[in-house]
Amino acid sequence: MADVRLDGVAKAFGSVQVINDLNLAVDDGELLVFVGPSGCGKSTMLRMISGLEDVTRGRIMIGGRDVTHVAPSRRRVAMVFQSYALFPHMSVADNIGFGLKLARTPPAEIRRRVAEVARTLQIDPLLDRKPRQLSGGQRQRVAIGRSIIRNPEVFLFDEPLSNLDAALRIRMRLEIARLHNRLGVTMIYVTHDQTEAMTLADRIAVVNGGSIEQLGSPMELYDRPANLFVARFIGAPSMNVIPGTVTVEGGVPAIACGETRIRLSAGPVPPGTSDATLGVRPEHLSAVNKGEGDFAGRVEIVEDLGAESLVYLQTGLMADSLTMRVTAGSGLSAGDAIGVRLDPARLHLFDSRGLAIR
Repeated sequence: MADVRLDGVAKAFGSVQVINDLNLAVDDGELLVFVGPSGCGKSTMLRMISGLEDVTRGRIMIGGRDVTHVAPSRRRVAMVFQSYALFPHMSVADNIGFGLKLARTPPAEIRRRVAEVARTLQIDPLLDRKPRQLSGGQRQRVAIGRSIIRNPEVFLFDEPLSNLDAALRIRMRLEIARLHNRLGVTMIYVTHDQTEAMTLADRIAVVNGGSIEQLGSPMELYDRPANLFVARFIGAPSMNVIPGTVTVEGGVPAIACGETRIRLSAGPVPPGTSDATLGVRPEHLSAVNKGEGDFAGRVEIVEDLGAESLVYLQTGLMADSLTMRVTAGSGLSAGDAIGVRLDPARLHLFDSRGLAIR
């Protein structure tokens, strides 16, 4: 096991800067997730840690060892890719043990370690099958097993579940979480799916444009986003954002959204703050009788999801609809005119640059 540290790491492809002076420390045994939109640089970060991409500037440390210019095979890391990359003519057992065979490990030792890894991943009944005889989830377990058998100090996962269907992704997320608990090794996981990030991570690094926008625990990012990008990226459905202007009424700050005034919980607002954006999670809106609450809304669409429903509201506060999360059986339907109440203790405020004020 080992920690991972990136000191001032940057990457450029010619004149195009992809990673910007990245500083990051991943603790020994931690599961850190890089999450962000496609093209933000998260996979490039992973490939630099693995040694598959050269570093333009900076230093990479693994277990206290400077590996910036060390070959990938000597870094004691294992990488699981989005594509399974299994040898189609080999059995599951031969695919898992291939790296040991290249290292001239005795056959008996290969068989022992393959069996041990297969039991860990619960694929021991599949050892004699070929990849074409496996489901997508089984193939991904084989790819993970091929990495485990090398006893790496660090596991790197590059969007390993993106090729799977929704139900299988959920099952495989659980398997990866169990694997991390059993092995206790350092894992760095890349995804563009914020639900994967929230459910798997000890900490999440939200990446945008080659920089880390915010680093913290899943609930820290959800409850206290540092800026509008993080606020909207973390959470499904995403945070509602309403543009407005900050005012003070009776000593209590409020935000004016057109003709509507929404009072904020007591607390200081930085002097000079005027244009701002109000943020509120869908579960922090509630439906009340027409004429009550903070503002009026009309139900546009109701999505029934079983235990809960998502209600999309036209309010006149913004061009887009607002999303409200309610329990099943709320009785709301398209066309209903209602009042909308916000939880004043769960509102977020962002300045004109998109940075969190409170």
